[in-house]
Amino acid sequence: MSAASHAQACESSGDQPRSRPLAGAAAGLGDTRVIRARDFLRFGQRHGIDYRFDGARFPAVAHHLEILRGRVIEEEVRSGWHLTFSDVEVLKPYDSCSTMASPLFVCVVMEGAIVVDTGGRRQRLTAGSALSARLADQVSLRVHQDEGQRLRTLNLSLDQAAIASLSQRPDITELLDAPRPHLHVWPLPGYLAPMLEQAVMPQPSPGQRQLLMEAIGLQLLAHGLRHPGPRQRGDLPLPERQRLERIRQRLHDFPAESYCLEQLAAMASMSASGLRAKFQRLFGVSVFDYLRERRLTLAHELLAQGASVQQAAFESGYSHASNFSTAFRRRFGVSPRDVG
Repeated sequence: MSAASHAQACESSGDQPRSRPLAGAAAGLGDTRVIRARDFLRFGQRHGIDYRFDGARFPAVAHHLEILRGRVIEEEVRSGWHLTFSDVEVLKPYDSCSTMASPLFVCVVMEGAIVVDTGGRRQRLTAGSALSARLADQVSLRVHQDEGQRLRTLNLSLDQAAIASLSQRPDITELLDAPRPHLHVWPLPGYLAPMLEQAVMPQPSPGQRQLLMEAIGLQLLAHGLRHPGPRQRGDLPLPERQRLERIRQRLHDFPAESYCLEQLAAMASMSASGLRAKFQRLFGVSVFDYLRERRLTLAHELLAQGASVQQAAFESGYSHASNFSTAFRRRFGVSPRDVG
């Protein structure tokens, strides 16, 4: 049970099991506590989740082994809408895997990093990244958490009844019913990050907190579903999608390099205008918006690991610390000196 790995937690609804994304430890624990291997075992047996600790499965590991330390807050903001915030320290690395169906869930990484894998597609999510998924029974979702990190996540899950309720709106029905990838990774909009931090802050009244939680849930749902539909993707032949993916991967792996649109277009065997339009169509974000987001999330991760502001700026591709600080504050709502 970890932040974000519980994008695989399951619970039963009538005779039909459904996946439910939980984050952190057992649900409903607002106080700091230690989560041990035996807690995972009990949870996994109830919900059909396979856990591995440093490569070993139960019962190979000691049941008293401490895996996490932290807290989890879970709320049902609407019927069938579950928001779960976790703030945990990962004491031992572990993996989890579930093959049960999940109508829809969204996971946002606010601090730390996780590695997710579904259908052979492997993605590393760092602070400021999010994923949304809708999994069929035959598609498993695997999540890995490294030890020695503070991991903060916010998850939203909708059960089938909640999906059916939303589907009463024709415009939303079209969005929900559109075929889309089992796993969609997207950058968290800068304005939304400070709002998510309010999820664990006290509010003046229960009613105001309820409204805030609903607003957060709606924002996550809106952004989690906002990616190219089949008609848009179908406009791009497979070879073009593959070339665009190579460009995206290069920006992700080497964000500190200096890029220009013409250079990237040549790498993709496209015109500059073609790359601009097709990258936006395929990934739902412009080339340089993607690069900026990748640079800032990398910088946030470096700062959280103890890097200086100057070092984080340089290693994430910013030549001037002042420009970096301005962009960082605009993106995360805090100064880079306040991270770590």
